[in-house]
Formats: sequence, C-alpha cells, structure tokens
Amino acid sequence: MFRKKDAGNSPKVDQAIAKAVSYEVTVADLARRSERRAWWVAGASLVMSLALAGGYYYMLPLKEKVPFIVMADAYSGTATVARLKGTFEGQDVTASDAINRSNVAQYVMARESYDFAVMGLRDWQLVHVMSTKPVSDAVRARYAANNPQSPIALYSKERAIRVKILSITPLEAQQNGGFRGASVRIQRSIYDKVKASTSYLDNQLVTMRFRYNKSLALNEQERILNPLGMEVYEYRVDNDYSRGIPGPDDAALQQQSEQAAFEANQAAQAAAAAAAANQAIDPVTGQPVAVPPQGYPQAQGVPGQPVQG
Repeated sequence: MFRKKDAGNSPKVDQAIAKAVSYEVTVADLARRSERRAWWVAGASLVMSLALAGGYYYMLPLKEKVPFIVMADAYSGTATVARLKGTFEGQDVTASDAINRSNVAQYVMARESYDFAVMGLRDWQLVHVMSTKPVSDAVRARYAANNPQSPIALYSKERAIRVKILSITPLEAQQNGGFRGASVRIQRSIYDKVKASTSYLDNQLVTMRFRYNKSLALNEQERILNPLGMEVYEYRVDNDYSRGIPGPDDAALQQQSEQAAFEANQAAQAAAAAAAANQAIDPVTGQPVAVPPQGYPQAQGVPGQPVQG
C-alpha cells in the first residue's frame, strides 16, 4: 500500500514523453525544411539576378545613342543621311558606310556616264568587274552594235554624257552600319566637244542591290578596281519625276564668273574714262576741277557752280 510506484512503467508518462519527442522532431524538421526552402529561394534569386545582368549587358549596345547627319536638298527635298560613330567632335562616318557609298558612286558614274574617248580606259572594265553575269550582259546589250538606242549611236564621238550624283539613300541596312542596297538620284547633262557647251539632259533614279563576294576570282588589275569583291546583282534605272531645278555644272559656273568679271572691268574702265573727261586743271591752284556742263557758265570764285540767270 505504501510501496512507491515505478514511474517508468506508467503509460501516461510514456505517452507524454513520446509527444514531447515527436514535437521536438517536428519542430526540427520544420526548421530544416524552412532552411532548405530559403536556400532554394536565395539560389533562384541569384540566378535571376545574373540572367538579368547578362540581359542588360547584351542589350546595352542596342540602347546606344548614335548621331546622324541629315541633309535635305532645298529644291527637291531629297534627304541624305550619314551615320556617325563616336563623339560629336570627331564626326567620323563608319568605315563600312563610307566604303559602300564610295563603291556605289563609282559604279553608278562609270555605268551611266558616256565618253567614247575615255570609257575604254577604266569605266567599261570597272562596270563588268563589279557586276554579276546577268547585269554585265545587260550592259553589253545596251552598247550592242544593232541597238539603235545605244549611246554610241545617239551621241557618237562628238558628245559625251556627264553624271552628277545628287543623293545616295541606303537600303537594307546592316548591324555594322553598312548597307546592301542604295537608291541613287543622278543628274545627266550632255557635253558637246565641238561647241564646248553643256546642256541639261534629265534626272534619273537608280535602284541597285549588291553584295561582297570574298571568293570572287579576279586578277591583279581587276583587284585594284574592285579590292573588296563587290558584286551588283540587281540594277534598275527610272526617270526621276520629282526632280528639282537643274543645278549648273562647274563649266557653266566658271563661264558666268568670267563673264561677270569682264563686265565689271568694262564698267570700271568706262567710269574712269568719264571721270577723266569731266575734269580740268585750274591754272591758279593746279588742282583738278570739274568741267561744268555746256550752257551753264561757271561762277567766279566757286568752281563748278552754275550762274543763276
């Protein structure tokens, strides 16, 4: 009756101890799960941050501010755009843009101009070196002997066609600042070698597309004319109906300048001769005095003044 009970054999104590142990295990498991979840979230955030930083680094060149020069013709409204690279102080045109414009200008001037005496020296070879076979065949057909519209049949040897490039508009822009097509506005004039005079012919719009072929087989002389292997595979010429006032060429401007200088010299000589004819030497003072007009006698003491009647 007074015997002490064995606490280890009590089922309630065992149950309470089991609950306490289970609670501690549950709390520890929840802590481990929470810590694991926190590490997962931290890792995912780090990966997203790195991906976002990489995206900004990749997209940063696309957000670069690049200046352009836009020049508009006051008569025709034609705009010419030049892409600049670098600071505003330098104003350097990208190399690919400048090279493309140079090649386009050389090709158009060599193909559209005509001078029987000099076209065989460079222009004819340059056009064929920079053209694919279909484009080159079109040039040969234009100058064929059986073509009545051939420049040789129309202008013979006494007249030549001079070409002036008004604008070059790039087409098919590339990421490096270059382009693979161009719309070129030109003005043609006829030069008469016999009369040494120039007359306006027309305005034309040239649309062309080209590419660069690194494996183009060229000899040394052809490589000098076309060092980068440019190939024009599409070429079209249309009349430019939106043309402006034809600008005078250099010869006309020089002739006008010489004519104006000659007229100014003649006017100065005439004025000097008239001034010398209206002057006389005063025998008293020895100074030149103005001669009064006929019918107006000179008053005494006042040289050159008419007498009131």
